[in-house]
Amino acid sequence: MNRRAPNTAQFVATSLRQEAEIDHDARSLDLALVIPSLEKYGGAERVVIECLARWQKRHRITLYSAAINDRLLEEHGITDRVSRRLLTPFFEGEHALLLNAVLLPKLWRDEIGTHEIYHTHLWPTHLIDRHPMVWYPHEPLRMLHDLRYEQKYLGGESEGSHIYPKYDYDRFAARLFEPYLGAIAAADGSVVPQRVVANSRYCADYLEKVYGRKVDDIVYPGAEPTTPLELPRDPNLFVTVSQLWDHKRIRLLIEALALTNETQLIVIGSGPERDWLVELTERLGISDRVFFLSGLKNTELELIFARASAFLFAPIREPFGIVVLEAFAAGLPLIAVNEGGYSELCTPENAFLVPPFPSAFAKKMSLFQSDPELRDRMGEAGRRTAVLYTWDRTARELEAVLLETAPPPPPMEPPGKPRHTLVGAQYYLWYAEGYGAAHWNDNAAFGHVADQPLLGYYGSMKGETIERHLGQFEAMGLDYAILNLHVDHSEINDIEAGSIDRLFRLAAERGSKLRFAVQIAPYSDDAEALATVVEKLRTQYMAHPNYLRLEGKPALFWFWTGAHDRRERLLAALAKATDGLVNIAAGLRLPGGAGEDELTHCLFSGFAPFSPLELADSANLENIWNLACRRADEAGMEYRVVSVSPGYDDTGLADVRRLGNPRRAIPRDGGETFARGLNWIEALSPRPDLVVVSTFNEFHENTHIEPSLGHGQTYVELTRQFVERLRSASDARP
Repeated sequence: MNRRAPNTAQFVATSLRQEAEIDHDARSLDLALVIPSLEKYGGAERVVIECLARWQKRHRITLYSAAINDRLLEEHGITDRVSRRLLTPFFEGEHALLLNAVLLPKLWRDEIGTHEIYHTHLWPTHLIDRHPMVWYPHEPLRMLHDLRYEQKYLGGESEGSHIYPKYDYDRFAARLFEPYLGAIAAADGSVVPQRVVANSRYCADYLEKVYGRKVDDIVYPGAEPTTPLELPRDPNLFVTVSQLWDHKRIRLLIEALALTNETQLIVIGSGPERDWLVELTERLGISDRVFFLSGLKNTELELIFARASAFLFAPIREPFGIVVLEAFAAGLPLIAVNEGGYSELCTPENAFLVPPFPSAFAKKMSLFQSDPELRDRMGEAGRRTAVLYTWDRTARELEAVLLETAPPPPPMEPPGKPRHTLVGAQYYLWYAEGYGAAHWNDNAAFGHVADQPLLGYYGSMKGETIERHLGQFEAMGLDYAILNLHVDHSEINDIEAGSIDRLFRLAAERGSKLRFAVQIAPYSDDAEALATVVEKLRTQYMAHPNYLRLEGKPALFWFWTGAHDRRERLLAALAKATDGLVNIAAGLRLPGGAGEDELTHCLFSGFAPFSPLELADSANLENIWNLACRRADEAGMEYRVVSVSPGYDDTGLADVRRLGNPRRAIPRDGGETFARGLNWIEALSPRPDLVVVSTFNEFHENTHIEPSLGHGQTYVELTRQFVERLRSASDARP
């Protein structure tokens, strides 16, 4: 199963050819990188950190992890170009092993946003089931396979095991272990990543056996080329670097040391076996010759490597073993068990590969004690091996896999704006299920409802509700819907947030061509909180194929009351947070014309009234609508946006702030009011870029077009006919 790495000439030629085939300037990815924990500089973590440092300027990367050591990232030059998102932490206590293996990745799935591609590291990140996915597992869950019968006996009826990167054993009753494994195995095979990358041929063969699929992508980890310290080597000093778990077999190395004379061993690492290993040295009478160190700085590690005679390594079937490369880079020869991925880097010139017997290790240690010239020759051979495996190469080859796996970029939109006017509707997702629940006559001030939808008093989060509404949008021929999201006192509306999430999922599942844009209703002046919401929308939804884009940029609507006009610091913060987005205001006031810049500091690229029927008496409606368009043009708005409503009546609401409004009731007149607005839009020249039907389902103010007991299908049919006429007229234009 162990296959040798290619010879030097082959390897260099292959690397140069791969590099020539990759045009890094050709594509910038929106990349999600997921790893369970990024607190320490361990093997898998090193791959992630070294790649992040090299990719951060080429790709838009969001790092997801249950724990992130920001100082560790900063030490390796990783800046805030890489966004960071914390995931739900690991479970502790009863059944933690099962929960962390099966439930936790599903929680993570809901916390991870929408991206072009997902690059996941370690087990069980593949179970987030986000695609397209490139999974670099480093190893399968070995407790299911080759370490199944290597679990730690903890006394009584208790056993212990762990899922990396936890630092200690999960305790459980021995009788639960096999049932745990059965449930975990069922989950393990339930997700199929698009690509699986192994860290060695040995690991690739292992993964193929476990998952029953070919693993052709092998990307070896690297080591940083350094100039070793020129210090005299101590022929009696040996070193190993390892986490202190049972399967790392530090016991074997300690027993080997006991079979030699005058030797010393430095064990660098931490883990739950430390106390037991210290006791073992005491029982063997060599506690003064074995030293346990952890938390060393790189300079301290380099010093030890420079003084040691050889590097010892004895884990059970290690899938790779980055520390072997680092030892080679430091000029240390290797004495290791003849099993595992690192053996593909080994030759008789740089390593002794031996059976997992203390006596076999002791024999080679004694040989190095007596033959320093052999030790030095093998150390130099190790250096020559290490230069072939650099972090630059690792990052380059992994990046190539990501670029190959990512979906092709969407076709370039033709220059200018869309040929057709886009028609959409304001869609409210704030309803809880049942009469008297949220927004269904739940309070007199804000919740009064006089009409009833044909669906009854539905819950917005219900899949059936969303499916019905998507079907109605599609039947009307709408291009998009605006999803309202209220932000109040630094919090978002939970029902709206949950409904929006389900809507995007359902739209994707049904293959809908509809597009959606979120509209923030900022009932808060907390700039940081609003910026956080915007960033969450970027991460969660704006890369989704169903998100509305205008000339390639995601659209973000704002319910703009005017309360934040002239708030320079707030407006500047919003402009920064929304850089690269198209901001459009649905205002409770008219656009400010040439003076709009003084009010909103160029924040918006489009501005239309939210409620076009409240602006003037019936005789002057067309005049006020024309004035709104003219003022938006004078303000230099990039997009011409107009709105239309079927009617307006908030007289059932007891909110005292509404009492001064002279136009609280604008009758529908059997559809004539709506038709009047639609006809005005059709006569506009130049044509609008966006039409907003305000609203689909705001029942409190009776602006809804949703089929209802009071109005039947009248307004969805009028909308369908309007869209059809608009499209026909647009198609007829030269």
